[in-house]
Amino acid sequence: MIDHCGLREIASHPALLELTGNDPFVRWGVPSPFSGRVLAGDGAVAIERVGRRGRGMWVIPHHAGGAPGIRSLLEQLRSGPVERLGVTHLSVPQEYADQLAAIFATDGGGNWDWMWTTTEPAPVPHEADLVTLDDTADAAELIALAAAHSPAGEGDPGTGATHLWLGLRDDAGRLICAGALQFLDSGAPHLAGIVTDTSLRGRGLGRAVTAGLTRWAIARHGVCTLGMYSDNPPARAVYLGLGYRTAYAWHSRRLALPQS
Repeated sequence: MIDHCGLREIASHPALLELTGNDPFVRWGVPSPFSGRVLAGDGAVAIERVGRRGRGMWVIPHHAGGAPGIRSLLEQLRSGPVERLGVTHLSVPQEYADQLAAIFATDGGGNWDWMWTTTEPAPVPHEADLVTLDDTADAAELIALAAAHSPAGEGDPGTGATHLWLGLRDDAGRLICAGALQFLDSGAPHLAGIVTDTSLRGRGLGRAVTAGLTRWAIARHGVCTLGMYSDNPPARAVYLGLGYRTAYAWHSRRLALPQS
């Protein structure tokens, strides 16, 4: 099907995987069936999504479309689909941030990495000391830990969003590190809310929690994914050391509406 702006509509997940060369983000980060429309231009494709921050689109290149493909698709999106679909934010790979700024006026946002692995990590120190936490019974402790040491964490304890919590306690039983495993709309396991007491960072506690959650996910689902803020080199080093790879470093921006 051809959109009136000249974009092709991709109707199925297998077709999108073929178009993008079995892209790992498409494979594990995009649900099947799609949660919205998927519109392809000659060198890039836009994947509509609905999340906690509203309606957005991922825009990625295909077939070596590069910056010209991204820019052309953004221009086509601006000519109708963004307004018609009620899109409020767009995400492009960070190397194409200039293309987004040239086409759309934006109003804030962030940069973050989407990572994945299909390989179980080697055992790490402290992993044998991990304990399973309860999303309801331990919610108060989990909330207090995040509030004190990582307010931007997205584990959402007590809401039922998390399938598995793992953590570490000190000799007095105090919770000093924790992390969550949730599921994306695609069904892929996804790490969230990993937080360590700031006074104990650098001792490998977060690495142990990440390794334990990753091992659990891969043993049962064959993959584990995560998202991290791009301005956190220590976290990136931990994830890369555990076998994760970056599919996309995203430049996500809210649109300043209305567009002229």
